[in-house]
Amino acid sequence: MELLGDDESSDTEDQNEIDEEYDAYYSDMKSSRKETTREFLTRQFQNIVHFFVEDWFISAALGFVTAIFSIFIDIGIEYLIHFRNFLLETLEQYNNYAAFLGWVFYITGLVYLAALVCYGFGKQAVGSGIPEVKVIIHGFQLKNYLSGKTLIAKMIGLTLTIGSGLPVGKEGPFVHIGAIVASLLNKITAACQYNAFFSNEGRAMEMLSIGCAVGIACTFSAPMGAVLYGIESTSKYFAVKNYWRSFFATTCSAMLFRFAITFFVPQHIAGTITAYYQTYFPNEVFVVEELGFFVCLGVMTGLLGALFVYYHRRIAFFKRRNRIFQALFGKSPILFTACCAAIFAVLVYPNGLGSYVAGKYTFRETLVDFLSNCTLWKQTNGSEGCPPHVLEHWSGPEGDMAPINSLLLYFLFYFIVVPICITLYIPSGIFVPCFVIGACGGRIFGEIISMIWPYGLRGIGQPQIYPGLYAVVGAASFTGSVTHSLSIALIVCETTGQLCALLPVLIALMISNAICAFLQPSIYDSIIKINGYPYLADLPPSRMSVHQMKVERIMVKDMYYITRETTYRELREMLLETPTLRSYPFVTDSRSMTLLGSVARKYLLYLIQRKLGPEPELFGHRRSYRAPAIKSKIVRGSLAANGGHMSSGNALMTDRNISGNTLLPQSPLHEDQGDRSPLAPLLYAQTNQHEPIVHSLAKRAEILSKKLDMEEVAIDPAPFQLVRGTSLYKVHTLFSLLALNHAYVTEKGRLVGVVAVKELREALSNIYSRGAVVPRPRVRTSTFRLNPDQDLENQLMNGQMNGENTVDASTVRTPRVTIEAPEDGENEERRNN
Repeated sequence: MELLGDDESSDTEDQNEIDEEYDAYYSDMKSSRKETTREFLTRQFQNIVHFFVEDWFISAALGFVTAIFSIFIDIGIEYLIHFRNFLLETLEQYNNYAAFLGWVFYITGLVYLAALVCYGFGKQAVGSGIPEVKVIIHGFQLKNYLSGKTLIAKMIGLTLTIGSGLPVGKEGPFVHIGAIVASLLNKITAACQYNAFFSNEGRAMEMLSIGCAVGIACTFSAPMGAVLYGIESTSKYFAVKNYWRSFFATTCSAMLFRFAITFFVPQHIAGTITAYYQTYFPNEVFVVEELGFFVCLGVMTGLLGALFVYYHRRIAFFKRRNRIFQALFGKSPILFTACCAAIFAVLVYPNGLGSYVAGKYTFRETLVDFLSNCTLWKQTNGSEGCPPHVLEHWSGPEGDMAPINSLLLYFLFYFIVVPICITLYIPSGIFVPCFVIGACGGRIFGEIISMIWPYGLRGIGQPQIYPGLYAVVGAASFTGSVTHSLSIALIVCETTGQLCALLPVLIALMISNAICAFLQPSIYDSIIKINGYPYLADLPPSRMSVHQMKVERIMVKDMYYITRETTYRELREMLLETPTLRSYPFVTDSRSMTLLGSVARKYLLYLIQRKLGPEPELFGHRRSYRAPAIKSKIVRGSLAANGGHMSSGNALMTDRNISGNTLLPQSPLHEDQGDRSPLAPLLYAQTNQHEPIVHSLAKRAEILSKKLDMEEVAIDPAPFQLVRGTSLYKVHTLFSLLALNHAYVTEKGRLVGVVAVKELREALSNIYSRGAVVPRPRVRTSTFRLNPDQDLENQLMNGQMNGENTVDASTVRTPRVTIEAPEDGENEERRNN
């Protein structure tokens, strides 16, 4: 009992001491939380300033700046087109041959100047820009695509190209311009990077998405539809919390457009500034019986959209693969662009063949005719017939041609010419030409229906058939099928100013989108595939093969890895022979193969340098193979952060550049922690080392034979892992959602393989024609690739083709490699996962 009493008293004393320590800690914390009224007001003022600057000011600046650029570009385009028509009318008074030559030389000269501007200022300004922005948003850095020089080249080239009358659009280049403005605003706010808001990588991607939405809004004055279209065309996943920033930026853009029209834009060009195609359909513009016609129109536009995408891809591949074309224009894309411009100018000459295809008129003017609330075939100026100035556009040179025939020629001509023009060496958009082609096709369909039922489906006195409505439906459904977007419905409603056509538009749009998505990728994904960008495209609907095939069928089973038994000699050889790898799996041993984590290559390079002294061949090891031009455009995010330079043997490594492909940006290794950094002893040792380490041959051999000291290695303990039975559909979803570069495949903790983006892309390369297929091992050049020199080759290939795991613990060996030159953009790394 006495002992028990002593124990109770000691417990009481311990509890009292704990209570006293807690009270002291609580009182200290309470006193530290006290702040004066002035400090409170200062802190709240800073919060308010940051709130307005970070959220409102930057979004508003993005909308205003992009809108200003758009206004000046539109004014320049309109003046160039007016001067072209003035030049034609002036020269016609003297000589028809002079008018013809002036017309051809004017169009050819402007297009040639646009190509020269792109060649001199920035080659990245060529094309639409949406595919490149889409790739950048999904984690890749394309060199100079978001630079100021590219912005200048895009603006000047776009103005000259559309001002010449070439059948290209401006929505894609405006998306690119909006993304560049967003990127430049991020760089301007670099001085505020003490705030985590500005230095957040996700914030930069959000700004690019907002810039894309503003670009569309500047094209159609459709702020709501622009936000949705920007998301659909550039992002696979979008954070809803960023909605309001996009809407606010597009609202600022639309507001500036209205201000410009009211005060300083000339009235004769105000139409191109607004791009507002007002329609005047009655509220009961269609009857229920017409819904079947809208379904048929959706089916036809879906098939035509798939044909358009396929035709464009065949043209692009022909230009790259045909030997005759390469011999003539392979080294001079500007010459081919000028030749195409000259041929187009000849074909659309208003006093020649152009009189049959409305060659003198712009897309904006012809689109107004297509959407007009009248019937062309009746050729009367009554309540239903079109006015004479509209009929004049579609009646041929002598006025005796049936409008329906002229519309057919217009549709066929531009359906053939537009895919060729958007492959030229100039800034070119796809949306507007597709919109006009679809409107023409819909108008033809509506005119035919009106000719069959001249008094409407219900007879005299009932609602009539309006061909203009079919033009609206055709424009939306064809454009939606080519771009694989549904937000076109909202853009059409905002552009036409009426909601009565919403139901037919939605019906035809969804049908055409589904048909084209089943047959072909979107035009933007097709361009990404043509250019060889390292991008994981979307999966088409209803492909059972992606659900049935498992990741074990495509994973690489012969891997490079590090164990506790790995020596410095083996590590050095592995680093020398695998210059493209950025991280290596770390396993327990070659028998159990239990995955412990992933080790960054940069840290291993420093570890070798610390033990053996300078190793120039490790940092300067490069292939003799000269990669194509596209490969020089793709740079990892870490290189961009370091100013675009590769690490060299003399470069000082810090906490921010000793990082691997598997480390998250929020990893402690990326933070400047001073003495608390886990790598501080190594970094300070490197800083204080003024003279390089020099070892004798015997000492060097002794060090090389030693095992790695894994206690000093910075290991990512949680690399992304998959199980063998994971379907390709789920793998694709995870890689797209998390922007992964590779993932390890494990079975009960045992490493059995690795799958990278390249393996997944190869398996899905022919998804539209053959479904998901197992890649051929003999052509594999992945960063994690099979070793053709091993005796195990046949067993590995057979096991991989059959989906079996034929590699057991006794056959797995330490890494040995054979490096081949990668295909365009295939081996470039994604950003840090």
